[in-house]
Amino acid sequence: MPLCDSAHSACVSRTFLRSWRCHPKLIFTEETLGLKRTEARDFTSRVNQILKNHSDTGVKILEFVFDDRNNVNTCHLNSWLQKAVTPGIEKITLFLPWRYREEYNFPCSILLDGRGNSIWYLDLTNCAFHPMVGFDCLRSLTKLRLYGVCITGDELGHLISNCFALEELQVWCCMELICSTIPFWLQRLSCLTVSECDMLRVIESTAPNLTTLDFFGEPVQLVLRESSKVKHLKVGYSYTPNAVSYAITKLPSIAPHLKTLAIYSSSEVFSEASNYYIPVFMTCKKECD
Repeated sequence: MPLCDSAHSACVSRTFLRSWRCHPKLIFTEETLGLKRTEARDFTSRVNQILKNHSDTGVKILEFVFDDRNNVNTCHLNSWLQKAVTPGIEKITLFLPWRYREEYNFPCSILLDGRGNSIWYLDLTNCAFHPMVGFDCLRSLTKLRLYGVCITGDELGHLISNCFALEELQVWCCMELICSTIPFWLQRLSCLTVSECDMLRVIESTAPNLTTLDFFGEPVQLVLRESSKVKHLKVGYSYTPNAVSYAITKLPSIAPHLKTLAIYSSSEVFSEASNYYIPVFMTCKKECD
């Protein structure tokens, strides 16, 4: 129901008003708020009004999607998260424009005191996230997606160190990552995606049940222990000569249980006459015995 219709219904129905104040799904976008492009400045006032009337309990899904036109003050955002993130919340999605990447630091404190232990899905885009040693707030987390997040390898380790339920981890465009280590006690982790983290040099995993690994970017040192169960490996290299040859000859030995290997490369054709590589896009999928 559009926001205006919901407000009208709440004015004439006390039952609807009570249910609206306890609504478990709060998704704040220009569309759900009924905003037009010329009304983007009203984003803050409308979110403030909705959260002011909410009972602060029963929120299961919380989603903030900000457009470049929504010039939201980070103090307001902290206040909204503090109010809406309560015990029992299950999903949090925060999508910010690129300019917030270093400007906004996601407040780890909102996940303390049991408020983060019911979260099974966390999706953060274009912010900073700096969990400290002993961060133990996401015991139920099964899916974590970080896109354009300022986080170091050590901080990522602090974040996932106690996420014993984690099944899927996606890390995209996190430019402060140099080394990513996946510990062996993440028994349920089966899917790992690492893409376009330009400073990344090493990916090391001892997670015993990791079966699917997708990597896109410049070649890195991939360390999978002998106990690794990786069966499906997808790699994408850009502007790296002989990437296909490297992947076919080296990666199967790194992952001894490999069944399928998919390779994407844009620099593979060598011209002897001109002695340079002609950029092409090619895909190679190998069934590994």
